[in-house]
Amino acid sequence: MPTPEDVTKRPFGEYGIQKAAIEAYLLDLARREAFPATIIHPGHIVGQGWAPLNPAGHFDLAAFETIARGETLELPNFGMETIHHIHADDIAALLILAMTNWSASVGEAFHAVSPGALTLRHYASAIYRYFGHEPNLAFAGWDDWKSRQTEENAAATWEHIARSPNCSIEKGKRLLGYAPRSSLAAVEDALGWLIANGKIKA
Repeated sequence: MPTPEDVTKRPFGEYGIQKAAIEAYLLDLARREAFPATIIHPGHIVGQGWAPLNPAGHFDLAAFETIARGETLELPNFGMETIHHIHADDIAALLILAMTNWSASVGEAFHAVSPGALTLRHYASAIYRYFGHEPNLAFAGWDDWKSRQTEENAAATWEHIARSPNCSIEKGKRLLGYAPRSSLAAVEDALGWLIANGKIKA
């Protein structure tokens, strides 16, 4: 079930703990002193000019090139962890909706994510088909998979799959009329730009 904005947060890691503290502080100010704060929580940002978070959970464009060639992409565990993208344009749309619906947005927190998170496996399979191939996936336990990755890629994947976000946008839809594009549509827009600009050899 997607996580609603108002659920009690139990963050881990310095990054998550500090984000939760900032949110709590600003929303408390908004409710006690009418401070005009609205919180926007973006997912994994993509769009033209961006390297999307890839199906292996990191940002190395080589994963997309592996898929583009129809070669085997190895995923950690069973590929069932989730990631949640958002197109940069849809973040901007939510910000504008928040500013033009002041009374509904002040003192509230909203998720700026697509309508649905993706598992690594589903994401990878969809990108194989985007490049005209049937999925060609392999799986390995975390320690085994990590041993074949660069330190940077493994660390990035761990940061993403350990959290496995799956966020609800129901509040944004209900209060502001938020209607972002899907995760795959957002990623495909980014991939089209990367291919056209020679960043990915397809």
